[in-house]
Amino acid sequence: MAPPNLLHFRVSHYNEKARWALDFKGIAHTREALLPGLHIPRVRWLTGQNKVPVLELGDRVVAGSDRILLALEELHPEPALVPAEPRLRERALALEHFFDTEVAPDVRRLFWWTYLPEPDRCAEMATMGFSPTLRWLWRRAFPVLKVPFARNMGLHAESARRARERLDGHFDRLEAELGPSGYLVGERFGAADLTAAAVMTAILRPPEFPYPLPEPWPEALVALRESVAGRAGARWVRDMYVRHRGRSSEVPRG
Repeated sequence: MAPPNLLHFRVSHYNEKARWALDFKGIAHTREALLPGLHIPRVRWLTGQNKVPVLELGDRVVAGSDRILLALEELHPEPALVPAEPRLRERALALEHFFDTEVAPDVRRLFWWTYLPEPDRCAEMATMGFSPTLRWLWRRAFPVLKVPFARNMGLHAESARRARERLDGHFDRLEAELGPSGYLVGERFGAADLTAAAVMTAILRPPEFPYPLPEPWPEALVALRESVAGRAGARWVRDMYVRHRGRSSEVPRG
Protein backbone atom coordinates (compact mmCIF):
# COMPACT_ATOMS: atom_id res chain seq x y z
CA MET A 1 0.00 0.00 0.00
CA ALA A 2 1.28 3.46 -0.87
CA PRO A 3 2.18 5.72 2.06
CA PRO A 4 -0.13 8.61 2.91
CA ASN A 5 0.26 11.54 0.54
CA LEU A 6 -0.05 15.11 1.82
CA LEU A 7 -1.15 17.85 -0.57
CA HIS A 8 0.09 21.08 0.97
CA PHE A 9 1.36 24.62 0.64
CA ARG A 10 4.92 24.86 1.92
CA VAL A 11 4.49 28.25 3.60
CA SER A 12 1.10 27.73 5.29
CA HIS A 13 0.67 27.39 9.06
CA TYR A 14 -2.43 25.17 8.64
CA ASN A 15 -0.35 22.86 6.47
CA GLU A 16 2.48 22.96 8.98
CA LYS A 17 0.05 21.56 11.53
CA ALA A 18 -0.62 18.50 9.36
CA ARG A 19 3.08 18.03 8.57
CA TRP A 20 3.98 18.26 12.25
CA ALA A 21 1.37 15.65 13.22
CA LEU A 22 2.70 13.23 10.60
CA ASP A 23 6.29 13.82 11.68
CA PHE A 24 5.55 13.66 15.41
CA LYS A 25 3.93 10.26 14.97
CA GLY A 26 6.76 9.09 12.72
CA ILE A 27 4.38 8.21 9.88
CA ALA A 28 6.23 7.70 6.62
CA HIS A 29 4.45 9.82 4.03
CA THR A 30 4.95 11.64 0.76
CA ARG A 31 4.30 15.33 0.17
CA GLU A 32 3.04 17.08 -2.91
CA ALA A 33 3.43 20.86 -2.81
CA LEU A 34 0.79 22.81 -4.72
CA LEU A 35 0.83 26.35 -6.08
CA PRO A 36 -1.59 28.72 -4.32
CA GLY A 37 -4.41 29.63 -6.66
CA LEU A 38 -3.52 27.00 -9.23
CA HIS A 39 -4.27 24.23 -6.75
CA ILE A 40 -8.03 24.68 -6.91
CA PRO A 41 -9.01 22.27 -9.75
CA ARG A 42 -7.12 19.33 -8.21
CA VAL A 43 -8.26 19.93 -4.64
CA ARG A 44 -11.87 20.63 -5.61
CA TRP A 45 -12.00 17.44 -7.67
CA LEU A 46 -10.72 15.43 -4.69
CA THR A 47 -12.67 17.08 -1.87
CA GLY A 48 -15.40 19.38 -3.20
CA GLN A 49 -13.73 22.40 -1.57
CA ASN A 50 -10.66 24.54 -2.24
CA LYS A 51 -8.47 24.35 0.86
CA VAL A 52 -5.37 22.43 1.79
CA PRO A 53 -3.98 20.47 3.55
CA VAL A 54 -5.47 17.33 2.08
CA LEU A 55 -4.27 13.87 3.09
CA GLU A 56 -4.73 10.91 0.76
CA LEU A 57 -4.99 7.71 2.80
CA GLY A 58 -5.43 5.02 0.20
CA ASP A 59 -9.03 5.32 -0.98
CA ARG A 60 -9.81 7.80 1.80
CA VAL A 61 -9.28 11.55 1.38
CA VAL A 62 -9.22 13.80 4.45
CA ALA A 63 -9.37 17.59 4.10
CA GLY A 64 -8.51 20.08 6.83
CA SER A 65 -5.76 20.04 9.45
CA ASP A 66 -8.17 19.29 12.31
CA ARG A 67 -9.69 16.28 10.54
CA ILE A 68 -6.26 15.08 9.44
CA LEU A 69 -5.02 15.17 13.02
CA LEU A 70 -7.97 13.10 14.26
CA ALA A 71 -7.63 10.64 11.36
CA LEU A 72 -3.96 10.13 12.21
CA GLU A 73 -4.83 9.71 15.87
CA GLU A 74 -7.29 6.98 14.91
CA LEU A 75 -4.93 5.15 12.58
CA HIS A 76 -1.73 5.65 14.62
CA PRO A 77 -2.71 6.10 18.28
CA GLU A 78 0.86 6.33 19.58
CA PRO A 79 2.43 8.64 20.37
CA ALA A 80 -0.88 10.19 21.31
CA LEU A 81 -1.69 13.80 20.54
CA VAL A 82 -5.24 13.85 21.95
CA PRO A 83 -5.66 12.82 25.61
CA ALA A 84 -7.83 9.80 26.34
CA GLU A 85 -9.26 11.22 29.58
CA PRO A 86 -12.58 12.88 28.64
CA ARG A 87 -12.04 16.17 30.48
CA LEU A 88 -8.57 16.68 29.05
CA ARG A 89 -9.70 15.59 25.60
CA GLU A 90 -12.51 18.16 25.64
CA ARG A 91 -10.11 20.90 26.69
CA ALA A 92 -7.51 19.92 24.07
CA LEU A 93 -10.03 19.92 21.24
CA ALA A 94 -11.56 23.21 22.41
CA LEU A 95 -8.16 24.92 22.43
CA GLU A 96 -7.32 23.44 19.04
CA HIS A 97 -10.59 24.84 17.70
CA PHE A 98 -9.87 28.28 19.19
CA PHE A 99 -6.44 28.55 17.61
CA ASP A 100 -7.70 27.16 14.29
CA THR A 101 -10.73 29.43 13.98
CA GLU A 102 -9.87 32.59 15.93
CA VAL A 103 -6.10 32.99 15.84
CA ALA A 104 -5.08 31.35 12.56
CA PRO A 105 -7.20 33.58 10.28
CA ASP A 106 -5.82 36.71 11.95
CA VAL A 107 -2.15 35.76 11.70
CA ARG A 108 -2.68 34.53 8.13
CA ARG A 109 -4.15 37.92 7.20
CA LEU A 110 -1.22 39.69 8.82
CA PHE A 111 1.29 37.48 7.01
CA TRP A 112 -0.23 37.97 3.56
CA TRP A 113 -0.85 41.68 4.15
CA THR A 114 2.92 42.14 4.39
CA TYR A 115 3.47 40.35 1.07
CA LEU A 116 0.66 41.52 -1.20
CA PRO A 117 2.10 45.03 -1.76
CA GLU A 118 5.32 43.42 -3.06
CA PRO A 119 4.39 41.23 -6.06
CA ASP A 120 7.89 40.00 -6.87
CA ARG A 121 8.62 38.99 -3.30
CA CYS A 122 5.14 37.49 -3.02
CA ALA A 123 5.74 35.37 -6.12
CA GLU A 124 9.11 34.19 -4.81
CA MET A 125 7.53 33.17 -1.50
CA ALA A 126 4.44 31.48 -2.97
CA THR A 127 6.40 29.49 -5.57
CA MET A 128 9.28 28.50 -3.32
CA GLY A 129 10.59 25.12 -4.44
CA PHE A 130 9.06 25.33 -7.92
CA SER A 131 10.78 25.99 -11.20
CA PRO A 132 11.71 29.48 -12.43
CA THR A 133 9.18 29.02 -15.24
CA LEU A 134 6.33 28.40 -12.80
CA ARG A 135 7.47 31.37 -10.74
CA TRP A 136 7.40 33.58 -13.84
CA LEU A 137 3.91 32.34 -14.76
CA TRP A 138 2.59 32.84 -11.24
CA ARG A 139 4.02 36.34 -11.12
CA ARG A 140 2.34 37.20 -14.41
CA ALA A 141 -0.97 35.82 -13.13
CA PHE A 142 -0.66 37.63 -9.81
CA PRO A 143 -2.84 40.65 -10.69
CA VAL A 144 -5.66 38.25 -11.58
CA LEU A 145 -5.09 35.86 -8.66
CA LYS A 146 -4.80 38.65 -6.09
CA VAL A 147 -8.43 39.78 -6.21
CA PRO A 148 -10.20 36.45 -5.51
CA PHE A 149 -7.42 35.43 -3.14
CA ALA A 150 -7.87 38.53 -0.98
CA ARG A 151 -11.66 38.24 -1.19
CA ASN A 152 -11.69 34.59 -0.07
CA MET A 153 -9.43 35.43 2.86
CA GLY A 154 -11.38 38.55 3.81
CA LEU A 155 -8.15 40.47 3.40
CA HIS A 156 -8.30 44.25 3.18
CA ALA A 157 -6.94 47.22 5.11
CA GLU A 158 -9.66 47.15 7.77
CA SER A 159 -9.44 43.39 8.39
CA ALA A 160 -5.65 43.61 8.64
CA ARG A 161 -6.00 46.48 11.14
CA ARG A 162 -8.45 44.48 13.27
CA ALA A 163 -6.21 41.42 13.13
CA ARG A 164 -3.28 43.46 14.41
CA GLU A 165 -5.41 44.87 17.22
CA ARG A 166 -6.37 41.33 18.29
CA LEU A 167 -2.85 39.93 18.14
CA ASP A 168 -1.83 40.89 21.66
CA GLY A 169 -5.05 39.34 22.95
CA HIS A 170 -4.23 36.09 21.18
CA PHE A 171 -0.86 36.01 22.90
CA ASP A 172 -2.55 36.88 26.20
CA ARG A 173 -4.85 33.87 25.81
CA LEU A 174 -1.99 31.54 24.90
CA GLU A 175 0.07 32.62 27.89
CA ALA A 176 -2.91 32.40 30.26
CA GLU A 177 -3.76 28.85 29.17
CA LEU A 178 -0.28 27.42 29.79
CA GLY A 179 -0.18 25.12 32.79
CA PRO A 180 2.57 24.49 35.36
CA SER A 181 3.89 21.73 33.09
CA GLY A 182 4.60 24.25 30.35
CA TYR A 183 1.94 22.66 28.16
CA LEU A 184 -1.61 23.72 27.40
CA VAL A 185 -3.28 20.46 28.46
CA GLY A 186 -1.99 18.01 31.04
CA GLU A 187 1.62 17.04 31.50
CA ARG A 188 2.76 16.39 27.94
CA PHE A 189 2.88 17.82 24.45
CA GLY A 190 -0.31 17.31 22.48
CA ALA A 191 -2.73 18.55 19.86
CA ALA A 192 -3.40 21.89 21.55
CA ASP A 193 0.31 22.70 21.82
CA LEU A 194 1.01 21.58 18.26
CA THR A 195 -1.86 23.66 16.91
CA ALA A 196 -1.02 26.82 18.84
CA ALA A 197 2.67 26.65 17.94
CA ALA A 198 2.05 25.84 14.27
CA VAL A 199 -0.53 28.61 13.91
CA MET A 200 1.83 31.22 15.33
CA THR A 201 4.53 30.32 12.80
CA ALA A 202 2.69 32.53 10.31
CA ILE A 203 4.50 35.47 11.88
CA LEU A 204 7.20 33.91 14.10
CA ARG A 205 8.89 31.38 11.77
CA PRO A 206 11.21 29.46 14.15
CA PRO A 207 14.39 28.10 12.53
CA GLU A 208 12.95 24.57 12.77
CA PHE A 209 10.04 25.44 10.43
CA PRO A 210 10.74 23.07 7.52
CA TYR A 211 10.37 25.61 4.68
CA PRO A 212 12.18 28.88 5.45
CA LEU A 213 10.91 32.01 3.76
CA PRO A 214 13.08 33.50 1.02
CA GLU A 215 15.37 36.26 2.23
CA PRO A 216 14.97 39.12 2.70
CA TRP A 217 11.54 39.19 4.30
CA PRO A 218 9.20 42.12 3.75
CA GLU A 219 10.10 44.86 6.20
CA ALA A 220 6.55 44.85 7.53
CA LEU A 221 6.79 41.15 8.42
CA VAL A 222 10.14 41.67 10.16
CA ALA A 223 8.64 44.52 12.18
CA LEU A 224 5.59 42.44 13.06
CA ARG A 225 7.69 39.53 14.32
CA GLU A 226 9.93 41.85 16.31
CA SER A 227 6.90 43.48 17.93
CA VAL A 228 5.93 40.19 19.62
CA ALA A 229 9.29 38.38 19.81
CA GLY A 230 9.82 39.28 23.46
CA ARG A 231 6.50 37.89 24.64
CA ALA A 232 6.41 34.74 26.76
CA GLY A 233 4.09 33.17 24.19
CA ALA A 234 6.59 33.73 21.39
CA ARG A 235 9.36 32.17 23.49
CA TRP A 236 7.06 29.24 24.20
CA VAL A 237 6.45 28.68 20.46
CA ARG A 238 10.17 28.63 19.80
CA ASP A 239 10.64 26.19 22.71
CA MET A 240 7.96 23.84 21.37
CA TYR A 241 9.76 23.77 18.03
CA VAL A 242 13.13 23.07 19.61
CA ARG A 243 11.78 20.31 21.84
CA HIS A 244 9.09 18.65 19.74
CA ARG A 245 9.30 19.44 16.03
CA GLY A 246 11.69 16.57 15.47
CA ARG A 247 12.74 15.00 12.20
CA SER A 248 10.69 14.79 9.05
CA SER A 249 9.01 11.48 8.19
CA GLU A 250 8.65 12.41 4.52
CA VAL A 251 9.79 9.73 2.08
CA PRO A 252 10.50 10.09 -1.66
CA ARG A 253 7.55 9.86 -4.02
CA GLY A 254 7.06 6.96 -6.29
